[in-house]
Amino acid sequence: MAPNQRALNYTLTDTKARAAKPKAKAYPLSDAGGLYLDVLPTGSKAWRYSYRIDGKRSRATIGSYPEIGVKAARDAHELMRAQLATGIDPARKKQVDRIARVAKSAQTGTFQTFAKIWVIEKLSTTTARTQKQTLAWLKNDVYPAIGSLPLGQVHPADILKLLEGMRNTPTKATSIRAIIERIYGYAAQKLLVTINPATPMRGLVDKPAAKHYQHLTRGEVRGFLQAVRACGAHAGTRLAVEFLMLTAVRKDNVCKARWEHFDLAAKTWTIPGCTVGANGFMKAPRPHTVYLSKQAMALLERAQALSSGSEWVFPAVTTTTKPMGDVAINHLFSRLRENGEIPAGFAPHGLRGTASTMMNEEGIAPDVVEAILAHKERNTTRGSYNHATYTKAVTDALQWYSDQIDKIVAGANVIPLRAA
Repeated sequence: MAPNQRALNYTLTDTKARAAKPKAKAYPLSDAGGLYLDVLPTGSKAWRYSYRIDGKRSRATIGSYPEIGVKAARDAHELMRAQLATGIDPARKKQVDRIARVAKSAQTGTFQTFAKIWVIEKLSTTTARTQKQTLAWLKNDVYPAIGSLPLGQVHPADILKLLEGMRNTPTKATSIRAIIERIYGYAAQKLLVTINPATPMRGLVDKPAAKHYQHLTRGEVRGFLQAVRACGAHAGTRLAVEFLMLTAVRKDNVCKARWEHFDLAAKTWTIPGCTVGANGFMKAPRPHTVYLSKQAMALLERAQALSSGSEWVFPAVTTTTKPMGDVAINHLFSRLRENGEIPAGFAPHGLRGTASTMMNEEGIAPDVVEAILAHKERNTTRGSYNHATYTKAVTDALQWYSDQIDKIVAGANVIPLRAA
C-alpha cells in the first residue's frame, strides 16, 4: 500500500457478483474506493475503477468477471490506487503498457516479416518499376544481411556493415539505406519501434551527381537513323526504335503497346492510365494520348503487316503472344555503340531528350513539350489545376518534329556526327 493510502472496507461478495442480473441499461455494483462491477445489458460483467485526476473524472477497466475474481480485482485496484497516489494515471498507464507489449511482441518478429507488410501496405502505391527494383534489392541484398534479425534488434552497425560493402555502387547503397529507413519509419508509425537504425547512416555513402541522358544533336539524327535501318536487328525491333523516336514516349510504352489502344482513324494512341506492374502491383499514372504524325502512322502500317494478328503492336521475335521485351531495343543500341555508329553514351531514353531539345530550340511552348513528354507538373498547386491537354499544339508539334527528321535524313541542315 502506498504511503498515506487509506485501507478500504471492501463489501462486494462473489455470491452477489454472480447473482447480479442484466438490465436494460448498464449499472454498477460498488465495492469500495471507486472499484465497482459494471453489469452490462448483454449479461457480461467488467471490473472498473472510477477516480479523479487533475480535477477530472476518469475510469480504468481492470478486466472481465468472473475471469478476474473478486480478490484479483481488488489486488489490481490497490495497485492502481498506489499509481494514482504517485501522480500516475492508471488508465493511461494501462494503455501505454498495452502498446509496449504489442511493440515488444512485434519486435521479436524478423525484419523480413515486417518488411513484407510494408511492401503490401506502402510499396503498392509506387510505379511498377520502383516495385520491381525495391523487391529485388530486398531479396538479394537486404534480407541476406538483416532479414532474419528481430525487427527491434537491428542496430545502426548492421546497416553500416551492409552499406560499407556497397561503396562501389553508391547509387544502389543510398537507395537501399532509404528503403530501410522508410520501413522503420512505417514501423514507428505503427508504434512498434522508437529507433530507426538507418537514419544515422545518412550520407555515409555519397551519391554521385545525377546524369542526364545524352540526346542527339540535329547532326547526329541522320547517322543514327541510317545505322538503325541498316543494322541486322529484327525488322520489328527497328520499327519500334523509329516509332519510339517519333512519339517521344518511354521505351516501355512502345514495347507494351496494344492495338486496342490505338484509334487509327483519329490518329491517336492512348496509353492507359492504370496498368499492372511487376509482382501484380497496380500503378495509376494519368492516361496519356499521343497524337500520331503521318510518319508514325506509316510505321504502324508496316508494324501491322509484321505483327501477324497479334494483340501487340510490336510482338516478341519468337512469339506473337508476348510483347517485345525492352532488352531487344537495348541490344540494338548496344550493338550500334560497340560499332561506333552512335555516341558512346547514347541510350533509348535519350530519344526523348532529342525531341525535347529540338522542339525547345524551335520555340515550341514549354508546356506543350512537357505535355508531349507526359511529365508531371512539378509545381503541385499548378498541377492540381492545370488540366490542359494542348491537343492542337501537341499534334502540330509532333508533326513538325517528324517533318524535321525527314528533312535531316534527306540531307538538310546536316552537321557531321560527333565522334563516339
